[in-house]
Amino acid sequence: MIINTGARTDSVALYSKWLLNRFNESYVLARNPLFPKKITRYELDPKVVDCVVFCSKNYKPILSHLHQITERFSAYFYYTITSYKEDIEPRVPSVQKSIQTLIERSKLVGKKRIAWRYDPILLTSKYDISYHIKTFRKIASSLAPYMIAVFLALWRCISDWSI
Repeated sequence: MIINTGARTDSVALYSKWLLNRFNESYVLARNPLFPKKITRYELDPKVVDCVVFCSKNYKPILSHLHQITERFSAYFYYTITSYKEDIEPRVPSVQKSIQTLIERSKLVGKKRIAWRYDPILLTSKYDISYHIKTFRKIASSLAPYMIAVFLALWRCISDWSI
């Protein structure tokens, strides 16, 4: 079984204490969003969990405690770093802080266990195509030494855009 910690919300950034407690207690209850009365119990035991996938825009709240999970479970980390300011993402760290956190994470778990997502891409008068191309290139070049999987499909797409 694969446990995805960020399918419905950024539990790493917003509920890190709760998430750590769930792994310490070795189970989690999940409510089905389509059928609210249906609750499923998932055992968080290395015997049944093959991998824990983390998806977040901010690993800082859990970074110093994440070893409590990664020492017991195989883990993979999706780190979403975009370049929006507080007008779009008011509670997300700056690009530079996010890059530093990803580098710290990479040094702790290795670059084979981290993937960066540049997503979503919003096109506005402030965040136009040239803005995204410039920012994507800057972030990609900063992260390249610390990860293997940079989403090349997006890179190809951006390379083909005419400015």
